[in-house]
This record gives sequence, structure tokens and C-alpha cells, in this order.
Amino acid sequence: MFVLDPVPILLCNYFIGCLFLFGCFDKVRAFPMFRATLDDYQLVPSAFLNISSVIVIVLELGIGIGAFKPTLAPFSMFCGAVLLLVYSAAIGINLARGRNNIDCGCTGPATRQFISKWLVLRNFGLIAIAITGMVMTNQRALYVVDFALVGVALLGAMVLYGAVNQLLANATRFDALHSDLEAS
Repeated sequence: MFVLDPVPILLCNYFIGCLFLFGCFDKVRAFPMFRATLDDYQLVPSAFLNISSVIVIVLELGIGIGAFKPTLAPFSMFCGAVLLLVYSAAIGINLARGRNNIDCGCTGPATRQFISKWLVLRNFGLIAIAITGMVMTNQRALYVVDFALVGVALLGAMVLYGAVNQLLANATRFDALHSDLEAS
């Protein structure tokens, strides 16, 4: 059986938990926009858009909260990995349909981020982090320094994630600008 120190596992759990909690907050804050984004994917019948939107928000909230509770974290990480896989499938289906000009719905109302193969790859990276969060840990005692290390690493990981996400959000704009400049 594969067993790791609890510090990297806590970091994985807290990172995925924060992502889902922030995503949930953005969806609740701009619910009509999230509902419209879900509609843009053309995967959910209109009659089920409201309930589907609420279900996604509740799932993200549950995953986010569960990630911080040691007894629920492995299950939350499993659910998070499955939900990220569903998101990747939804993006992949729309890319296969040639519909890459729809908002992914993952950056909140402040920034539109169009779907791309990079988002699918990003999601697979996040799935790997969630799966790592399910690994068994040794039962050593955790000290204040361990939690401080997790906190600093979590802050760094969130900043790095935000920067990469912003680059991905701007990538399509840069491509469009580059195409416009070449056409001139």
C-alpha cells in the first residue's frame, strides 16, 4: 500500500477545496450568468437548466467543504475528480462540435475564458491533484509548522493557478490579435 506524509496530501485537499469553494462562490454571485453559461454548452435541456445549475453549485460546495474535513476528504477528492472529468467531457464535446467561442464558466463573471484544449489539460492536472489527495497518509502528529507550510504552499499554489488561468483566458485573445495583425 502506498502511504505518504500528510502535508502534501493536505495541500492537495485544501487546494482542490479552495478551487471548488471559489468556483461555487462565483456561480452563486452571478447565478443568471452561470445558468446562461451552462445553457451555452447545449448539453442540458432547457427544462433542467435551473435544477442542473443548483446541483453543480451544491456539488462544488460539498466538495469544497468536504476537502477540509479529514474524514470526508478522500470522498470529496474522488467527487472532485469525477466532476472535473465531467467538465472536461463537456468542454471536449463542444470543441468537437467546433464550438470554441463559449465561456468555460470557470473564472467567474469578471473574466470570460473561452473553452480550449488547454482547459481540458488543466482539468486533467487538477484531476491528478485530486487523486493524489485520496492517497493514504501515515499517522504522524501534525505540528504548527506543518500547517504553516501547508498555508504558505497553498497561497503559492493558488497564486500560480490564478496566473496560469489568466494566461489561458488571454491566450485566445492573443491568438485573435495575432491573426488580425497578420491579416493587416
